[in-house]
Amino acid sequence: MGKLGYVGYLDGFRGFFCLLIVAYHWPMKYMSISFGWEVLQTFFVISGYLITRILLNDKSKNPEFKDIYNRFLYRRSFRIFPLYFGFVGFWTLIYFVGILIQSGTLKMITEDIGTNGVYLYTYVYNFASFFNFFRGVEDVNFTIFGHLWSLSLEEQYYLTIPIIIYFLSRKQLLYGVIGIIIITPLVRYFGYEWMMSVNPDHKWASVNLYRMMPFQMDSFAIGTLLALTGFKRIKRHVFATWSLFVVIILVYVGNRYLVEFQGSSFQAIGGNRNLEQWLTTNYQHVYLFTLVNFGAAFAVMSFERGAGLIPWLFSNKLMVYFGKISYGIYVFHIPILYFWLVGYASVVPLWVKKRYEFLYEIAAWLPYIAIVLLFSHLSYKYYEMYFLHLKEKVDAKKFAKLRGKG
Repeated sequence: MGKLGYVGYLDGFRGFFCLLIVAYHWPMKYMSISFGWEVLQTFFVISGYLITRILLNDKSKNPEFKDIYNRFLYRRSFRIFPLYFGFVGFWTLIYFVGILIQSGTLKMITEDIGTNGVYLYTYVYNFASFFNFFRGVEDVNFTIFGHLWSLSLEEQYYLTIPIIIYFLSRKQLLYGVIGIIIITPLVRYFGYEWMMSVNPDHKWASVNLYRMMPFQMDSFAIGTLLALTGFKRIKRHVFATWSLFVVIILVYVGNRYLVEFQGSSFQAIGGNRNLEQWLTTNYQHVYLFTLVNFGAAFAVMSFERGAGLIPWLFSNKLMVYFGKISYGIYVFHIPILYFWLVGYASVVPLWVKKRYEFLYEIAAWLPYIAIVLLFSHLSYKYYEMYFLHLKEKVDAKKFAKLRGKG
């Protein structure tokens, strides 16, 4: 789909959607949103799309397998590992300090290191709850690492997709991803039923269904399908994109009314904070994931064809920059949220919240966002950029034949 190179609007996508994730995790009333899983689905689709383009471009230069695989992993590692392992490593140090000085607060904040540290360090954290059930280990009650499951999912994709793309022809790859897109909803259906038979805990099964790779394969596959075909048979792409969005919204609204007809409600089932449980209600997990994934792919398709949706939002310089620092925003926003709200609540009297609830929340939200953006900016400029420059040096030295635009 066009010439390989820097795609600015996708940074705008990342920036905007990362801010939505921050809003989803905000625990108060006015500045939070009741959707967030769709945003992560969008990230997975975009990863599938971009990574496939990169690997197909490298493959077109007829490299040996070890060159294409090593180059891809080198570049991904320089981008992902420094911040991830720096973050987890810092809190691991705090965990041991908490044990050494017998600090209940520090041990509570970092309890997940003791319980799931192996999963965090080996990028299988998205399987932690599943494995822990069979180990007889209870999930921790509080964690500042809970959002990192999605990075484990992405890393599992990074490790496998270069092998698939290198050894399959373009036609085989196309048939393969179509097969995955068709099969994955069935995998979700039978996987959920099996997990409920093993452990009839709706929350446990729902969280695992959302986080584990076998149930998310179509997210990346739809991105790969877009990279392979460009959805060229869709001529009226803007109309198709908005039409699909309308269908998704109608499905959302229809399910809200359906559960009320069944004597329940969105809030009672899961609500804003437990969307995984909502998604396994009335078999939404079977089809809604796929609909949302295609919605994200259609949006990318429209941008690629020069008909961006809300272009002023995704293409402006500020949002594009937020996209550049979105990795830091995503990693830092949860621990900052915890410390900021604890500090804020200790300073601002409770009567202010009761009397001026909206102003209380705004006064908490604006500095919080500013702190998250500042941390992420400093991390990107003074830490991540060092490794990004190093990545280019290593790339130029070790993989000169694969460099350049395809």
